[in-house]
Amino acid sequence: MDVISEIIAYEKHAEEIVAQANKKAEAILSDAAALREKERIVCEEERSDKINSYHDELKKSGEEHCSATAAECSAVIKRLDDEFSKNRDKWTDEIYKNIISVE
Repeated sequence: MDVISEIIAYEKHAEEIVAQANKKAEAILSDAAALREKERIVCEEERSDKINSYHDELKKSGEEHCSATAAECSAVIKRLDDEFSKNRDKWTDEIYKNIISVE
């Protein structure tokens, strides 16, 4: 009977070892899942930061381009206004003469 008792004791001990191993495995899997989720969140935040940074760069570049274009347009409009102011009387006379002299 002592042999059977020893076998049963070894079996119980083996079951305890298996149960402990299963608990450790579950803990490891749980930790791995938590770590994976943490890494996913960090990657998502980094990706979001990069996207926002790129968006800000594009916005700044667009605003600079828009400002430069507006300045160019203002310069062209001023040049045309100055030319019109300078040549208005001359052009009016030329147009009038062309209308009158048409035969």
